[in-house]
Amino acid sequence: MTPHEGAGDTLFRGPLPAGFSRRVVEVAPGLELALDSGGLTKAIVIVEQGELELECRTGTCRRFAPGSMLPIARLPVAHLRSVGPGPLVLVAVSRAGGDGTDEFQRDLGSYGHD
Repeated sequence: MTPHEGAGDTLFRGPLPAGFSRRVVEVAPGLELALDSGGLTKAIVIVEQGELELECRTGTCRRFAPGSMLPIARLPVAHLRSVGPGPLVLVAVSRAGGDGTDEFQRDLGSYGHD
């Protein structure tokens, strides 16, 4: 890995493990992005270009610059907006089927089983 590459570069540009998919979403400046666009509500998203404003259901707003990584599925998001002078480019990685779980399967012999 070069000094300019980080975990985001590997996850969002390199080959993905089986069962995951990647989408790139571009939004013109000043426009709002529908939450269901490209399955963003189930994704981890990185801001690749532009500036993202995220508004939560409580009305709290935060802005995110390039390089920011957001677990959209874990946030109470109400609105996503492109607020920078140029286009907003988001790269989203999620489970390909969308039906996955964060639960770990316990097999015989796994930790915690006798």
